[in-house]
Amino acid sequence: MPAFHQMGNDSENLLAEPDLNRYQGCVLSPVNYDKGKIAGQLAQLKERAGFRTVFDPQLYMPRSNQGFLREWDYFPKDVETADLSSTAWWDNLNDAIAKTVAELKPDAVCSPAVIPKTFPDEYFVQLVRSGALLQKKLNGTSVITMQTVVASLADLATPGRAMKIASIMSDAETDECFLVFIGDTEPRRELSEPEELKGAMKLIAALEAAGQRVLVGFCSSELLLWKAAGATSCATGKFFNLRRFTLSRFMEPSGGGGQLAYFFEEALLAFLRQSDLLRIQQRGLLSAASNANPFTKLIFEYIPQGKAWVALGWRQFMYWFADVEERLRTGTATAEDLVLQADTNWGLIQQKPEVIMEERQNDGQWVRQWRRALIEFPDFR
Repeated sequence: MPAFHQMGNDSENLLAEPDLNRYQGCVLSPVNYDKGKIAGQLAQLKERAGFRTVFDPQLYMPRSNQGFLREWDYFPKDVETADLSSTAWWDNLNDAIAKTVAELKPDAVCSPAVIPKTFPDEYFVQLVRSGALLQKKLNGTSVITMQTVVASLADLATPGRAMKIASIMSDAETDECFLVFIGDTEPRRELSEPEELKGAMKLIAALEAAGQRVLVGFCSSELLLWKAAGATSCATGKFFNLRRFTLSRFMEPSGGGGQLAYFFEEALLAFLRQSDLLRIQQRGLLSAASNANPFTKLIFEYIPQGKAWVALGWRQFMYWFADVEERLRTGTATAEDLVLQADTNWGLIQQKPEVIMEERQNDGQWVRQWRRALIEFPDFR
């Protein structure tokens, strides 16, 4: 299925952006919008043929103050004192979520999940129970239940862990899941630990093999790896802190925030600041994908005029995300070829001492790790 728009703050206007019409679904965000706003979004989106709406309760960290969440009827009033291991607590929570979505009528709802301090087997058993409970409460409605799976990337680096989690989740009564990877990589940095990446890919492949169509949430450019592993769909958003789920997901990222202008370049699989973008352009390294991106031309018109292009940068990335997802899905591109080309281009740049990236950490080192992950993940046990 085509790419999903991960909704965030002030994202409503992007849903109607003509050049972003390859997004055929969205994950709604009660953190960023109250019930009235989301009801309005759903009413508008129901007019789009084939567009799929998914409601994510976003209770990952219920004891934190998270935007509009506390204004929603299903938000637990006893969250500060609740025993999160209580079956009765989860029963009441799922009952409240079921009532909310039965009224709103999105196409699907993700089962609620709380992020634990550790990820033992019992945690995944509880996820399955919660998903089954919500599905039962929604019987007779038009709302489909998606099983939420929250996995720690560090945990997945352990050989055999991905298969164990997939085995537990295979008991889920749903045939779709919403997969959220938890890590500590800063939002604007690429995932680069090969063992974690291989474990994540193995989990995706195992879930799909078990009959779960996987929608991976909160993605960035690593969607190449998730699609190579067989993920049905991937979702992304406009802010850098929306493209990565960390425990600081709802806080300002320490690396400078999401209000800096960045351009995503497929030839390097990297986010570039303005000075680096101009260096790459002057050396003829812009990819065909970037040159065909309608927002690229606008950005290069804005730069000499000194006009801010932060919002265009969001759109430029989101256009690329949906475009490359389509190419990967239809077989006109492969993750292996795209990663290999980027690795080659970074090698060429490193041979030119006069090309120094503005950000020291923007060195392409993650691309080599992605190559390793792509080659080795089928044998990861």
